[in-house]
Amino acid sequence: MALFWMFCGGMALVTLTPRWVVQALADLLQGCGWNGEGNPFFALGTVNLVPFRTLDDGYILAGNLIMFLPFGFFPALLWRGCTWKRALATGLCVTGFIECWQLLVGRAFDIDDLWLNTLGALCGFWLWRLLDRAAPGWTRRFRVRQIQD
Repeated sequence: MALFWMFCGGMALVTLTPRWVVQALADLLQGCGWNGEGNPFFALGTVNLVPFRTLDDGYILAGNLIMFLPFGFFPALLWRGCTWKRALATGLCVTGFIECWQLLVGRAFDIDDLWLNTLGALCGFWLWRLLDRAAPGWTRRFRVRQIQD
């Protein structure tokens, strides 16, 4: 469970902060001042509502799918009663929040990110299903509690 929460913290840093924040953190480690360029934390971003615009870049396609695998895999691994519908809803809600938040921090809302990340969470769930069928005793060791309907 700790691994999942560490993953969530890393995802929050990478997706919910302006691009300059990660660079500023790296600069802090090298002794430079915080936000020396005076960049605002909140700034309006851009919107891409044209589907399939980023599919020509295989790196983005694979990156978005892989990045959200844990949002479908870990809930299914940790809590009994997690279904593919819940994995799909979790992926959509988490991605929707991230994309909307990115508009406020000077990044971009991208419709392709929305559906690719959601698909990644769903693939994470199906990856768990495969693992659960192959080694059911191993996956049961990680379950924390039952999800109530």
